[in-house]
Amino acid sequence: MRYTLSCPDPQTHHLQVVLELDRPGGDVELYLPVWTPGSYLVREFARHLEGLSAHDQDGRPLPLERLDKHRWRLHGGEAARAAVRYRIYANDLTVRTSHVDGTHAFVSPAGTFLGVRGREGAPHEVIVEAPPGWRVATALDGGPTRFTARDYDELLDSPLELGTHQLAGFEAMGRAHQVAVWGRGNLDLPRFVADVQRIVEAHGAFWGGLPYRRYLFIVHLGARGRGGLEHAASTVLLLPRLGFGERDGYEEALGLVSHEFFHLWNVKRLRPAALTPYRYDGEQYTRLLWWFEGATCYYEQLALVRAGLLAPGRWLEALGRRFTSLLRTPGAAKLSLEESSLVAWVKLYRPDENTANSAVSYYLKGELVALALDLALRRAGSSLDEALRQLHARHQRGGVPEDGVERLVAELLGEAAARRFFDRYLRGVEPLDPDLALVGLRLQRRTARGQDDKGGRPGRAEEGPSGWLGAELASGPRLAVASVREGSPAWLAGLSADDELVAEGGFRLDRASLADRLRERGPGGTLRLTIFRRDELVEVAVPLAAPPEDTAWLEPVADPTEAQRAAFRAWCGAPGPRLELPLGPPP
Repeated sequence: MRYTLSCPDPQTHHLQVVLELDRPGGDVELYLPVWTPGSYLVREFARHLEGLSAHDQDGRPLPLERLDKHRWRLHGGEAARAAVRYRIYANDLTVRTSHVDGTHAFVSPAGTFLGVRGREGAPHEVIVEAPPGWRVATALDGGPTRFTARDYDELLDSPLELGTHQLAGFEAMGRAHQVAVWGRGNLDLPRFVADVQRIVEAHGAFWGGLPYRRYLFIVHLGARGRGGLEHAASTVLLLPRLGFGERDGYEEALGLVSHEFFHLWNVKRLRPAALTPYRYDGEQYTRLLWWFEGATCYYEQLALVRAGLLAPGRWLEALGRRFTSLLRTPGAAKLSLEESSLVAWVKLYRPDENTANSAVSYYLKGELVALALDLALRRAGSSLDEALRQLHARHQRGGVPEDGVERLVAELLGEAAARRFFDRYLRGVEPLDPDLALVGLRLQRRTARGQDDKGGRPGRAEEGPSGWLGAELASGPRLAVASVREGSPAWLAGLSADDELVAEGGFRLDRASLADRLRERGPGGTLRLTIFRRDELVEVAVPLAAPPEDTAWLEPVADPTEAQRAAFRAWCGAPGPRLELPLGPPP
């Protein structure tokens, strides 16, 4: 089967595709996937497909019958060859969807290439007819304009970037790597490529080699948004175009690279048995996404520390912010990690203003549970490193059964201890309280020091606590409510998402004056808010409460023992930070 891909008028955001089938042999079912592996949401790609038609080798029309939202039946009759033509509207710049404009074309295969039922195992060829001056970057074999995939799965796992992107390369562990960058921004490409190489080498050393001949990083620099999607020999990364000047932004970019590259093993070579093989017509359910995403989140940062790209103090600060986020998620007491994994299709990828009150992210809590599990295993003489490698050795062919992680942990930790851990933190909703003493740390909690306090550090002492409102505000100049925490003063007073706070006590509000009012009123005081709700002015009185201790940080013990120092170094490959804070080197 051959696909000819073109975008003769890229400014219209359309891809043109011609699928040629040799010897269709009567009736043939065509379909477009409804989701793409690694992103667990039915995205209904077929809504962007238009103008579907078919002809035989002599140009005569062949009948097409639509079966449902994403399937068609081609009546090939006695035709020796059928050509199926269609267009894809592509104007959604994410790592999961195609995007075409006058500067480039990013082709996400699941939403672009029709599948042919029963022929998924046959070789697939892609011929690219790009606009003049454009080139193609993809992990598929071949080039510069003709590429091959051994089957439909490999085709869907191989995005393409067409355009005038920057291209840089490096070699690591005997393998060739390319970095293709589309978009303008303040990315220092030589520095970034050098750091990406260190990440590749760190992960390759951890796993004992690299499982490909060559690898491609596709980097999109956009105005907003951040994300990544893993593939078997490539990844796609969306990063803020001006997000590399500050240390936080650059470290987040390296963390995303590390995360998606670690997925090479912990998703692409090892995945849940429930997702083996992939079925593109609908959801595939597993309770193990907490492991495949949460453990990957844990290792994305840990690998940076081990590679010398992230100071251990900075890592502990980031972990403190994650513990803070979990403490501020009421849904963590309602939805277990296993259930969060199972219902990702309707929860994680479809958040709303009440998500934090009703659910918990298997990325967020999964990372912290992986941390707790690693420390528990290290106290027992093993580690999460060992568990990962053993899982990979045992299950990379058939996939991890739903109880596969727990069974392995039981071997390393003991059956009773493993069951207790999984009952509490995976099947249950108990608050997470990891024992950090092994590595000379302790988890500390305090009240927030203002609306923008994300935790991770001790914070400055204040003269008396501020009053607590319990409403998260959206970014931007307007004081628009993004969400309201269940049980908070804002919740009890009836504040809602999209309410805009404009005044208090008759005086205009901004972020600074709101913080001042909360300090002035204190716990037990009252805010008399004027808000816009659906363009109508409304007065709301909010009795304030004492703020909860929901802001966390990890603090080194004052006098770590030699055993604690050694355990910390064995854990992350670096000496432990001093007690003095702020943690890590100065900005």
